Amino acid sequence: MANQVIFSGAPSQVCNLPALLKGGVVMALIGGIHLCTSNSFPLQWNVLLAQAGAVLIGVGLPFVKTAFTRIAIDTARITWTQGILHRRVSTLELSRIQSITSIHPWWLRLFGTGSIILTTNDVAHPVRRLPAISNADQLCKRLDEAVAVHHGRHIPPYTNDPNAPGYSQVHSI
Repeated sequence: MANQVIFSGAPSQVCNLPALLKGGVVMALIGGIHLCTSNSFPLQWNVLLAQAGAVLIGVGLPFVKTAFTRIAIDTARITWTQGILHRRVSTLELSRIQSITSIHPWWLRLFGTGSIILTTNDVAHPVRRLPAISNADQLCKRLDEAVAVHHGRHIPPYTNDPNAPGYSQVHSI
């Protein structure tokens, strides 16, 4: 039987929103410090530009890392491809997945994305994370079905009742 692709794509750049906001706050602080000290010291453009450049590199690096990340999920395994200069490919067999959790912080929910947390029996990586995935709930269901088929267990019908057997999705309020 050929492996069917369940998901192929990259995390949304929305996951980098906190880094962007932190960078904005740091830039405002740097500007405020330079403005407050301008009466005592002459403005040092080279220092200001070096500080701004360092902040922009710090903010831009997560965006570049996310842009060079690819996730492929088929009916047998999950494959992560990451890297800018040094490419790293890692895989996780679906048979190693023990539980699947979908989380939706408020700022990811605004953009229709969520993160998927995979608990595995892999000693090296007991918890794996799929960050900022569009339609995370739908992908969780499809992934849970593929894992259930892989483990040879009955696929329970999905329900909104957290007390029902097979309910494994967590939603933040």
